[in-house]
Amino acid sequence: MRRRWSVLFTGSLIACLLVACAAIPAFASPSARADHLAALLRRDPVHVTDHAPRALPADAAARIQRSVARLGVRTFVVVTPVTYGKDLDPEDLISLLRDRLDKDGVYIVVSPNGSGGEARQFGSGRTLNADDAWIAAGLEMPYDAGAVAVIDRFVEIALSGKARERRDNLRPRPPSRTRISLDAHDRAERRAEQREHLAFGAGTALGGLPLLAFLIWRRRRKTTG
Repeated sequence: MRRRWSVLFTGSLIACLLVACAAIPAFASPSARADHLAALLRRDPVHVTDHAPRALPADAAARIQRSVARLGVRTFVVVTPVTYGKDLDPEDLISLLRDRLDKDGVYIVVSPNGSGGEARQFGSGRTLNADDAWIAAGLEMPYDAGAVAVIDRFVEIALSGKARERRDNLRPRPPSRTRISLDAHDRAERRAEQREHLAFGAGTALGGLPLLAFLIWRRRRKTTG
C-alpha cells in the first residue's frame, strides 16, 4: 500500500513539473531567445510577458504604448524577467534585438516589477539621452514601482532635456509599496495598543470608584460618630 502511494505521489509530482515547464518558454540559447522576442516585436513593438500577472496591470501593453509614443521616435519595448551575470542580461539582449530587427530607435528591456533593465538609443535623429534618462528613472522610483510606472517616468525625464541633471541630482526615492504597507500595519498596531491602554486605564479607574466611595463613607461615619 505504501509503495502504491509513493508511485502515485511521484507520478503527480512529475505531471505538475511538466505542466509548469510547458507554461514557460524554453530557449536553447540566448540567441534563440532574442530570435523569439524579435519575431514578437515585428508584430507589435511593445511586448509584455504574460507570466507575471500580479506585477502588471491587464492594460500594461496599451499604457506603455501610449507612453513611449510621446518620445516621437520608433521605440521597442520588452517587459520580461531579466537577469544579470547569467544567461542574457538586458544590455546584451538589446544588442541582439537591434541586430535582429536592424532598425534604429529606442530599445527598452525591463522586468515586470520595473527593477533593473536597460534603455538604449540607436541611430540619428532626435537625441533623448536614453541611458541617463533610464538611470534617473530607476533611481527616482520605488524598486517595486512596476514596469509601466518606470517607463512613464523614463519618458518624462527623456523629454525634459535634463536627463543628466536628474541622474546626478537625485530626488528622494519614494518608499516602496511593501514599505508603505508595513508602515501602515505598524501605525494600526500602535493605535490598537493605545486604545487598549486607554480602555485598561478607564476600567481600572471605574473599578476603584466603589472602593473609594466606601472609604469616604467610612471616614465620614467615624468623624460623625
